Amino acid sequence: MRILHVLPYDLRQPGGVQTHTLALSRALNELGHESRIFAPSRPFRVAMGGTRADIALHPLDLLELRKALRNPHDVLHIQEPMLPLLGPLSLLHPGPASTVVTLHSAETVANRCYRWLDPLPRWLLSRADAWICASDVAKQIAAPAIGDAAQVIYPCLELDSFRAVRRDPEPEAILFVGRDEPRKGLAVLLEAIELLPSARLIVAGPVSDETRRAAGSRTTLLGPVPHEQVPDLLSTAACAAFPAIGGEALGLVLVEAMAAGVPVAASDIDGYRIAADGGRAALLSRPGDALAFAENLARLLGDHHLRSRLSDAGRAAAERFDARLIAEQHLALYRSL
Repeated sequence: MRILHVLPYDLRQPGGVQTHTLALSRALNELGHESRIFAPSRPFRVAMGGTRADIALHPLDLLELRKALRNPHDVLHIQEPMLPLLGPLSLLHPGPASTVVTLHSAETVANRCYRWLDPLPRWLLSRADAWICASDVAKQIAAPAIGDAAQVIYPCLELDSFRAVRRDPEPEAILFVGRDEPRKGLAVLLEAIELLPSARLIVAGPVSDETRRAAGSRTTLLGPVPHEQVPDLLSTAACAAFPAIGGEALGLVLVEAMAAGVPVAASDIDGYRIAADGGRAALLSRPGDALAFAENLARLLGDHHLRSRLSDAGRAAAERFDARLIAEQHLALYRSL
């Protein structure tokens, strides 16, 4: 089977949708299919719903997309089909292939756009043959445009490098991996660290000047870190912290940490609860509550048996997102078309 993925985001930048699409495409190739990804080579950075994204707005990318769509393929799979401009154009000119879309967004601004722009999103998405949502959260967000028609298939990861992590944690070293955006909750974590006098925080990801000013002496800001270096960081972390306040369909960073056997403290938002197997594989606390988050971190750092239990539960929970398993689920859908 020949599958062409259309991705609106710059593949050179970190992000959950990029990570998922690369992992899915490689797994499909390993299973004997021909899977390719079209992504913008001249992206433009925009701010949307509390996040920043590098998306396709350049005319030359649109010309290249037209060429790619003319190449023979059996399935056209569009990731985040409503983002400008690759997704809508692919839906308007899909060619003879079966068309599948995956909706990832869990941000309320996306739900408002579906409602405010109605009936345009409904009409565009009706041109697809099948709809996937990255989680039940994403399905609720997209409901104004697709109703209950979508199938939920989780995003995936290539877990081998995380399974292979050999843990040698530094006492009381807490790791945060992600972008410094308000919805990621890094400000909450910095406040929580101040309540843990012996803890040390390592932040892997780009941060704002405001965060640099707010970070205390026990916080190390590494800046952007290549994705392939994340397993090494996880190997030395006593635990990982993900205090997002919302807008997460799932939380692949949680899955990576759990796959490496790192105990996790996270906020109790719907997407993270899914990743953490209903809360069985991580300690969850009320979003935005620095005191509650600090208490969970203190529990993790002070209780070896709790860390061991969550490490085992996390490894088991992460297997649900293995790229080969998720690729098989996609293939079943592709074949049904």
